[in-house]
Amino acid sequence: MSVEAVPIRPRDAVADFVFQASAGSATYEAVLHRDLASLAPLWRRLQEAGACTAFQRIEWVLALVAHLSAARGAEPLVVEVRRGGHPVLLLPLAHRRRRGVRIVEALDLGVCDYAAPVVAPGPAPSPAEAERIWQAVRAVLPRADLIRLTRLPGDLGPVANPLALVAGARPLALTRSGFGLDGDPETLLKRVCSASTHRDLMRRSKRLDRHADVRFVAATDAAEVADLFDVLVAQRRERFREIGRFEPLDEPGMIAFYRAAALAEPGTGLVRVFGLRAEGEWIATAYGLVHGGAFHGVLLAMAGGAWRATAPGLLIASRIMVWARREGLTYFDFTVGAQPYKAGFRPEERPLFEIAEAATLRGGLMLAGEHAAASAKAALERHPALFERLRTVVRWLRRRRGPKPLHIPAPAAAEHTRLTRSAQVAMGHTAGTRNPAPENRAG
Repeated sequence: MSVEAVPIRPRDAVADFVFQASAGSATYEAVLHRDLASLAPLWRRLQEAGACTAFQRIEWVLALVAHLSAARGAEPLVVEVRRGGHPVLLLPLAHRRRRGVRIVEALDLGVCDYAAPVVAPGPAPSPAEAERIWQAVRAVLPRADLIRLTRLPGDLGPVANPLALVAGARPLALTRSGFGLDGDPETLLKRVCSASTHRDLMRRSKRLDRHADVRFVAATDAAEVADLFDVLVAQRRERFREIGRFEPLDEPGMIAFYRAAALAEPGTGLVRVFGLRAEGEWIATAYGLVHGGAFHGVLLAMAGGAWRATAPGLLIASRIMVWARREGLTYFDFTVGAQPYKAGFRPEERPLFEIAEAATLRGGLMLAGEHAAASAKAALERHPALFERLRTVVRWLRRRRGPKPLHIPAPAAAEHTRLTRSAQVAMGHTAGTRNPAPENRAG
């Protein structure tokens, strides 16, 4: 293989380095870009004609950069890889310092369950070609102590993820899971659920249906999206404070990011927001992404108190599954994690991978420390009683520190000018629930 640095052509005005990796007739050229907006037209073409995950769509990434990159001290970067002058992929990355260590990582910032490139249409690269693509990418990256891309799926829908083919990619203990959607929507749950889960869902649905004004809503306009989003934030914060669990939405910029993404194309775009209503009150809310024929669960929240017995979180999740099939979607993605409620839907687990390369001793020490912490956590989880006691202590300490002020940033007046009555009710009168339903960022 030969490598060569070449002059930047006029079209690369926003790039600061170009690199070529050649082997035989396969020549890959990598270009580092620091202006994401200038890449938007190309990015949109690739994501529509090619392949990516929902978390690398340009709409998601631009909102992420606008609301989260500055708060996290991250400089967004995109590596464009070309072959024969034609784009092969775009790889969104972030360059930041953490505890004095310079890191290049996937452009995640806490809101992406998967890291992946946006791949142009065409034949999937072979492992040897994937290796040359990775070498070209590495050559244009800024100086760093640690290069780490984690939670790489093995495939991007029907297309192999070239980064998962790199020799240095190793499987993670963490997996993703989901199941196919097919057939008649009205009988979907009976087909996908275990017998016991289906009986439980039917029993809880009947219990809920005894109440007045029971409605499942998929928000279709900006006002409805904003109202339901306010309720979701209030319900999650109340529940997480109750159990002493860290709430990612309390981090700077998080609420503004999720709100902006939801309001970009309300009801029709990447983000969809849902609510389950009874007795004039929203008893559960959910936030997910639709991309490539799949629904991806992201956020879910629910009321507690008198509603706990109906398991509103589980019920809204099951109704979203039916909604997704009615919309013609063919896959329901639980994304990452192994929460117990998922097993009842008999999902298929799929591997995730990581590329981690330490370029300096400092980077190596950080990587070793993180691997040691992950191993220690895995060891604790093999002793459930001890793990649960430690987790109880941690949550007790968090509750002792007291809650953060419950503050939902006001959106722009043109989008939503007031906090709805439903959100006020949720903040003042609802509590969380211990239902076996998703309470994490990603379903």
